[in-house]
Amino acid sequence: MYDVMQGVRVVEVAEHTFAPAAGMILADWGADVIKVERSQGGGDPSRNLRQLAQPGQKRNGFFEVANRGKRAIALDLTQAEGREQLYKLIDKADVFITNLRGDARAKLGIEAADLMKRKPTLIYARATGYGMRGPLAGEGGFDFPSSWCRSGSAFTQTPEDGGRPPRQPGSVGDLNGGATLCGAIAAALFRRERTGKGCVVDHSLYGIGAYIMTQSIASVSLAPPPAPGEAPKTKRAVVNNPINRLYKTSDGRWISISFLMDKWFPELARRIGREDMITDPRFATEQAKYENSEALIAQLDAVFAQKTMRDWMGILKGIDGVWAPLLSPLEVLTDEQALEAGIVTKVTDDDGDSYYAACSPGMFDERPIGDLKASPNYGQHNDEVMRELGLTDEQIKAMYDRRVLVQPKG
Repeated sequence: MYDVMQGVRVVEVAEHTFAPAAGMILADWGADVIKVERSQGGGDPSRNLRQLAQPGQKRNGFFEVANRGKRAIALDLTQAEGREQLYKLIDKADVFITNLRGDARAKLGIEAADLMKRKPTLIYARATGYGMRGPLAGEGGFDFPSSWCRSGSAFTQTPEDGGRPPRQPGSVGDLNGGATLCGAIAAALFRRERTGKGCVVDHSLYGIGAYIMTQSIASVSLAPPPAPGEAPKTKRAVVNNPINRLYKTSDGRWISISFLMDKWFPELARRIGREDMITDPRFATEQAKYENSEALIAQLDAVFAQKTMRDWMGILKGIDGVWAPLLSPLEVLTDEQALEAGIVTKVTDDDGDSYYAACSPGMFDERPIGDLKASPNYGQHNDEVMRELGLTDEQIKAMYDRRVLVQPKG
């Protein structure tokens, strides 16, 4: 892990992926992140979502990517004694992260006003579905409906023939939301270093979804308003750009080319063995390519269908212009670029077993992130953390007896 957050302590009362992803990145950056999990049902529900795990899989990948590198305690916050231990943790913390809904925050006494009154220098980070104002402020949210569907992402990818919109390719809102929430927390910590002032940081799934779509949102805002009664339309001009498009290869795989600068086209034509395209008047200029897009697309379809994806990866390597193969997640694990650049990195658990995952956004000091630890087991650090709060072994045992703390399994 990195050391840029070394000495920063984070207390997290959060579940699923959005807010925990922010805590995970802070842990990757060197912070001591203590995850406080509910005492019923085995803790964070995402630990136990069976539909997210493959047969024989020892660890849940969805839980891992939001919780690696943390310490975990299982504490009953519905009991006054449990809340008191939480408050003691917060007294020693720099950052508190939560995504519990408003009624739960109020019931547990962990609203921003509660904790900031207790510790004015605290950075209080709150992740919600739709923000803190407006008619949906009290509603819960999940990644796909709240960030993908409501923001315009799903609409813009809905087939014009009325077919079913595609599913999102992973936790786009959760993970981007977690990364940007982490960035906001870092900014608040920086201000506190300068001024000594704490901060309430808010972020939402709807907010990150809209931000991802902000080019489209701004574009329609700048465009002439639709006529009364006119249905919203999907802008698809870019799809018809022959040199910014997906092409299928002979082995049924795909190559994406993104030659947005027309000066790159001649080299592309030479690399694919079609120098005649350079002098073809139908493709001589950018405007001509648009006007004759169907003809150029048909020719490029035929060319790319002649070789495998791996063949094209060799042919296009080093070309001026941007392109990429459509790799599977399994192929990313062995991709030379991903491994050497530290984009994919090794994560090891306490038993010495390991897996690979994407590194947190950002690198520091021109070096890879280094050793990373897998997510903690449920209640794994109960005793350790309680001792840090000054409790004796007898007091800890009594808390287990009263079910304030939940004994970890095994």
